Amino acid sequence: MKSQRAALGIDLARYIPLWQNKQYKQKVVVLGAGSFGTAMAYAAAQGGNDVIIYMRDANQCATINKEHRNPKYLSEFSLYVEDRSGSEIRGICTLKELKEELSTPGVVILHALPCQLTPPWFKEHADLIPHDTLICCTAKGLYLETNQLMGHAILDSLDRADQPLAFLSGPSFAEEIMKGYPTTLVAASNDLFQAVRVKKILSNFKTIRVFTSDDPVGVQVSGICVMLIVLSYLISIHE
Repeated sequence: MKSQRAALGIDLARYIPLWQNKQYKQKVVVLGAGSFGTAMAYAAAQGGNDVIIYMRDANQCATINKEHRNPKYLSEFSLYVEDRSGSEIRGICTLKELKEELSTPGVVILHALPCQLTPPWFKEHADLIPHDTLICCTAKGLYLETNQLMGHAILDSLDRADQPLAFLSGPSFAEEIMKGYPTTLVAASNDLFQAVRVKKILSNFKTIRVFTSDDPVGVQVSGICVMLIVLSYLISIHE
């Protein structure tokens, strides 16, 4: 069995508890406590996962931990998940805390920083990201400095070619996720089992359903096209 895992180039045994043990709580670290980061954290918590959300603002972090709401974004919504006992969203605001949380084997990163800030952030903090940690990127668009898709820009910023990546696309809206409106998403990765991991984190079989794909480039390009269509519509109605 060990030789088979070695031949695949990945240790699948690290992820077996995600499917076999119903009591297993997947640790999810959300980078960014804006509107969409908050919605992603809430969606992940609804699935019974151990969710941590990272931000730089200490006051914002304290409010999330004490009052279970984000005082800056979507503040009218509670982040307390009533139907999942023992599941809550914890805020952290220091790089020391972030490094500690990311040291957990099998942790998944849900990256929810703005598109143009994404590559610089990963370049500056590459030493915090374990080489085998799955990064699921929710940012849509091209990195304008190099005209790259997010996947290529992230790998260049980390200076790694083998970092596990997945990409999440909608259309989806943070406020509608928080309100419990029906939402469909697609998670894409070159390694399909990584997309399945994202699906298991976010799908709650009530309001959110995640489909999987092994075409991350197509999903990224489609996300850009959707943004262009929405932008064109908004411009047209204000002319």
